Amino acid sequence: MGGYWLAFFHYSAYAGILYILLRLAGLLAGNGAAWQHAYTLYAKGAFVVVMAILVYGAWNAVHPVVREVEHDTGKNLPQPVKIVLVTDIHLGSLFGRQYAVELTELINRQNADVVLFGGDQVDNSLTYLLREKSYEPLQKIKSKYGVYGILGNHDHFDGRIQTELELFRSVGFHMLVDEAVDLPCHIHLVGLEDYRSEPRNPYLEKLAGKDPGKANLLLEHQPRRFWEAEKAGYDLYMAGHTHGGQQAPLNFVTKRMYLLDYGSKKFGNMMGITSCGYGLWGSPVRIGSTPEIVVITLK
Repeated sequence: MGGYWLAFFHYSAYAGILYILLRLAGLLAGNGAAWQHAYTLYAKGAFVVVMAILVYGAWNAVHPVVREVEHDTGKNLPQPVKIVLVTDIHLGSLFGRQYAVELTELINRQNADVVLFGGDQVDNSLTYLLREKSYEPLQKIKSKYGVYGILGNHDHFDGRIQTELELFRSVGFHMLVDEAVDLPCHIHLVGLEDYRSEPRNPYLEKLAGKDPGKANLLLEHQPRRFWEAEKAGYDLYMAGHTHGGQQAPLNFVTKRMYLLDYGSKKFGNMMGITSCGYGLWGSPVRIGSTPEIVVITLK
């Protein structure tokens, strides 16, 4: 309820600003009976509009989509590789075990070669996960070459990083914290620690693959180092964190903060992908962005 109230307050604030402007216009015009009637009509109409936004946003928040992206790496891959990218699931007080079951089913329908989790697996506290074991359904994820994950800023909020790593490793995740792994499908995958914990991360360059026959992939939670990754020779950079603003018009804020706050874009020879995430933070309402998983076909 607190989350819905937060969204209600957010959009009511915009309606309140317009109401003040309307009152100022009425004041300048003499505040006659017609204006008094207009104030009442506006207040009732604004309430209806804000409630409609909340209803739609609440529905939109739990109806994820599959976004598809193709990228030709220029490497001699024996065959196309299908990657499923999932970011920001935020397991915790808002979403739990059934939410993880539905996510697992959605991922498995994609018949992935590789599944990647881009950080913020946990919302704020491990307490909820430990109580209902909401991470357990994720062990049923099917992936030809494995499931890999990194840490996000929210994963650090509880302070029990080692406990979280052990939980997700127990359900089959290969957690990469400034680590690299070579996959049989001619992919060199690097996973970095969250930017908030390591703003100057030397492993971006140190772990970059040197084999010209392999696709060089970088997975990082916050989309902050596109050009650094391109310079280091990566073919694909994947991130999340932004939620696409989650509630418009906050997307205009994220657009100013990041080179790519949502979507796909070429940076030189490298493809950059930022997902708006599968989960939510704070309020279970999404306006202007839809929860998603991203299916990437590498050629």
